[in-house]
Amino acid sequence: MIRNGKYFVAPKQTDEDFKRLFARLAAAGAGRPVDRDGFPDGPWTPETMADAVSSIESNLRGIELRSVQVWFQDNDNGISDANIRWLARIFGCDDVEATGQWQAELKAAKERLASRRREKRNQPGEDTSAVVLSDGKMSSASGDLEGEHVVRLSPDADTDTPFGTTRTLAERCERMLSGAASLNLQIGYLLVFCGLGLMNYALGTLSVSYRPGGGLEKQVGFLWAPTLTVLPLIVLPAFIFFVSNLITYWRQTGRSRYVSVRVVSVAPRGNAAWHARVNDFSFSFWAIAAFCFFFVFGFQWAGIYIPAYLSGDPNGVQIDRYLVALVRPEIISIREAMVLSAVGYMYTASYIAIFMFGLLFAIIITLDFDDICRSLELEGRIEDLSGLREEGQKIIWGIFRVTVFALWLANLVKLQITYLQSDSSDFATWLFIDGAAAFGTDVTRNGWLENTTISHFTTFVMMVVTVVIFVVCVMKMLSNLDRLALNDSDYHFQRDKRAVTSMFLVVGLLSSNLILVGRFTGFSVLLAMSALATLYVVVGPKLRTF
Repeated sequence: MIRNGKYFVAPKQTDEDFKRLFARLAAAGAGRPVDRDGFPDGPWTPETMADAVSSIESNLRGIELRSVQVWFQDNDNGISDANIRWLARIFGCDDVEATGQWQAELKAAKERLASRRREKRNQPGEDTSAVVLSDGKMSSASGDLEGEHVVRLSPDADTDTPFGTTRTLAERCERMLSGAASLNLQIGYLLVFCGLGLMNYALGTLSVSYRPGGGLEKQVGFLWAPTLTVLPLIVLPAFIFFVSNLITYWRQTGRSRYVSVRVVSVAPRGNAAWHARVNDFSFSFWAIAAFCFFFVFGFQWAGIYIPAYLSGDPNGVQIDRYLVALVRPEIISIREAMVLSAVGYMYTASYIAIFMFGLLFAIIITLDFDDICRSLELEGRIEDLSGLREEGQKIIWGIFRVTVFALWLANLVKLQITYLQSDSSDFATWLFIDGAAAFGTDVTRNGWLENTTISHFTTFVMMVVTVVIFVVCVMKMLSNLDRLALNDSDYHFQRDKRAVTSMFLVVGLLSSNLILVGRFTGFSVLLAMSALATLYVVVGPKLRTF
């Protein structure tokens, strides 16, 4: 039968599921152009079918070849309702009545496939276990499963790390920053903070000042450094908490809801696929660790501080709680300052590493979500998509919180080095004078000392990296949510479309604050606004009650 110059096969209303029905029609060439003798131009192939679907004028998004290839494969993956519409157009030869009939037939065949898939899963003794292969793909009794994310380990499977242990640096970092282990990390940093405080107390540098000239007595002690007080007591714990919250929620709750119905994670040690995803970034974890040790610690301590100690001349470098030994040797000796600075910069290198690891996990989770979205599209599991949008919004909120406190880490470092460059006597006075001057109070405005530090550049890099990662992750997430959206009227989180704009405004405010610290009179007002905006982050939706 020929309709509109194409080979037409009428629907027979059989009991075939989608896979069998599609295989029969593709082999028969249903919907293919016919030659002069009325025969179809050969059977369908994945390439010709993808071209035909994409060439439909009303199909503005087209279709990926990978989606079409799934239809041709002998597996339990289905088809989305949107793609049923285009397939019905092809099999119906662009005839309105025939297209409607084929749409109903394909929809019924899809339901039969889903029903048989559920029956197969519920059969006793059915082997639906899966293991992760060496290349990161998964294998099951029914064949290779590409695009899956969570696996059920058979009792004798040995594909995951034994419970309670880890093997790679990436897995160690994931374990350290998630679950109860993140609390241990915070306790560890609190103990380091106490240890540094005791060291500074014993050495007499809790509160120590020096005279840079002009009768100024400038405070550079431990208690007056926001990077050694506010950062370890407030910002770093909050950063670790939100990173842990994001990783733990996604690994244990979010991702396990949207994987193949045949492959379900049943135990913490069954997260082999998640660990495989994390291990894909092993090089990045090692690169971060090496960078922090050799550059954040090694270069700054051995390349800047040690030469200053050996020469007895700071050479224009800022006098801080470590280099104060050069001008106040009666308070702390050079050798004591060397030890103190080594411990201090190892501490700094460690929280910079945590800072970078947290941002890296934001990228990993975003890519994992993207892969799950694509897998669900290939499987045609439309019933999951509305819930997946909700999970995507939770991830965006989680990444936003991580970004905000990452920017605060950079901001506190910038505040500290900018204060050391000013001619104020202490940190609190510096901020007070700037705020008073901003409101027109008759005060002597802050001036500047002649010194410098490489940290101006490093804080700028920290800000740029953080903002770029945030923008890339959010844009990637939003593109997935838009692709998965059935229609806006079904989307119950309209408030979060406005919230994304608010997120960008908060990130822009914190970034501007870092760039403009000390650059104009009244920067402390911008700092206060940034602190208030951070409260918006803290009281935002929680991942588990969103």
